[in-house]
Amino acid sequence: MKDLLTVFRILVFLLLFTGCFPPSWIRELPEKPESSNDITLKGIYSKKLPPFSPLTSVTYKENQTERLEFSNSEKSFQKYYLREIEEKGEIRRIQIEGSGKYESRGNWLLLNTLKIKKEESVWKDGKQISGPEINFLETSHKLLYHYDPSNDSLIPMIYESGYREKPFGVVEGTNTPYAEDELFRISRRNYSKKEYQGHAYFKVR
Repeated sequence: MKDLLTVFRILVFLLLFTGCFPPSWIRELPEKPESSNDITLKGIYSKKLPPFSPLTSVTYKENQTERLEFSNSEKSFQKYYLREIEEKGEIRRIQIEGSGKYESRGNWLLLNTLKIKKEESVWKDGKQISGPEINFLETSHKLLYHYDPSNDSLIPMIYESGYREKPFGVVEGTNTPYAEDELFRISRRNYSKKEYQGHAYFKVR
């Protein structure tokens, strides 16, 4: 009976924990001013994403590119995602483009996407054989990023790719919201080094 109660308590704890992750503060800026100056970004930041090809397949290849382009005059941004899946001589191309405004407080940057365009097509021998299927969506997708001036990089608090989020990321190493302490720096550094499911964007120009 005691064993059953112990298992039940663990399950309740896990349900409560997963129910509050990710925390709501990763959708907003800190309320109080930060010690560092508010950042203003311009130029292009890109993820370092190697090609993907499973060992079990010789006919499947996948390439992804992701970048953010900032305009400091309007505090606006464009987010680009391109995924190309090549299999048996055909290439399926998925392009997603988001646009919106950004706000900053200290080294924290909140990206608020207002519009998303998604386009899919299929190509073979350099010719388009299907599509394009184009969809437009008005949205209000908000996600908090952290800027590191030492290496000119940006990283979201949770993993996000093509506006698809997964419940893991830098925020796991943060005990206090917006704290740029040692635990946060370790978590940020670890997730910045990931190759598969890359998190960080680095300045390219």
